[in-house]
Amino acid sequence: MDNRNKRRLRGVYGFSKKYPTQRGTVYAIGESRRTKKREIRNKILLTCGVLVLIAAVLILFLFFRNLSRRPIPEEPKTENTVVVSADNIGQIKAIFIENSLLSDETALNKKLDKAKKDGFNAVMLDFKDEDGTVLFRSEAAESDGKNQVLKSTVEMLREEGFAVLARIYCFCDSYAPQRTGAYVYADKELSEPWFDAPSALDGRVWLNPADSRAQNYLLSVISEAADFGADCIYLQSVEFPVSKENPPVFTEDDASLSRNFILLDFVEKAVQKVGKCPVILGFSFEGIDGDGEKWGGTLFDSAAAGCSPEIPVSDNYAKYAGDMWVLLNERAKNNFSTLKCVPTVKDQPENEHFYRELNENGAQSYIIIP
Repeated sequence: MDNRNKRRLRGVYGFSKKYPTQRGTVYAIGESRRTKKREIRNKILLTCGVLVLIAAVLILFLFFRNLSRRPIPEEPKTENTVVVSADNIGQIKAIFIENSLLSDETALNKKLDKAKKDGFNAVMLDFKDEDGTVLFRSEAAESDGKNQVLKSTVEMLREEGFAVLARIYCFCDSYAPQRTGAYVYADKELSEPWFDAPSALDGRVWLNPADSRAQNYLLSVISEAADFGADCIYLQSVEFPVSKENPPVFTEDDASLSRNFILLDFVEKAVQKVGKCPVILGFSFEGIDGDGEKWGGTLFDSAAAGCSPEIPVSDNYAKYAGDMWVLLNERAKNNFSTLKCVPTVKDQPENEHFYRELNENGAQSYIIIP
């Protein structure tokens, strides 16, 4: 039996590069020193690489930790800039200011200071009044210069943090029919202009909603108002005039007249004309459900970004207006519409807490008129 240990014993040979000593492994005599330097260099590089890797990991950790703690960036708020769009028009809180006040700097500043304290973010001015007078510089119509809105005024209001709503009376216009020939008539022969009241009661003629000349004139004024600097267009009197005693005549065959289609089409053209400048359609409270003679139906849901029915004054008016705000905006949602309801509300100067009560009762947006 062979009991020899077959385990290969490690020995030190003459050709070995290293051999053990009491002080550790050393190179054999005659071995190149470059090998030793190369190993030392490799160890240094390895150590440096490990340190760099640890530093990189630490830097990344600190970076991501600081990033996770940073607040979500908000859109920068540019000073003296007001932007109104179809998306945020439901946040408008506007107060009407008479154009005659624009020339009184002291009174205007006092009004604006109070508006800021009361939470208003917009001002409504007349760009075309109920008589049909255009109150800003326009190529479509001449202005006598009285109570005129200046570009400098619009810029000042915007610098003060207010959006500018341009109220434009549409077919209620006693001046333009004489210039355009687009009358409402009193007879089927379309020869005699119609008046909304006897001359003794200052009766006025109207622009004919069914006449393309009337629509084209109004669309020009609306477009110019947007170009002038208005942040939003508020259309008033988009309706057919009505009189039981003296029925107006619009076409040779009013029996086939589609009033609702004509008015809705006009609003859509106005929206297209002003582009990104949003349009609010104002109408009386009855316009919510509609009227056959005035609107041929309802204008509640139109191409305008917002509708603004005038809420009639009632007992506990702030609560009633707030309830109507909720009801009308829910109705728009139920119609699968993106329409925003911004009701027009009569001011109550005798109630110093009226605006606060509106907010407390759910009215998130409104337009205050005298």
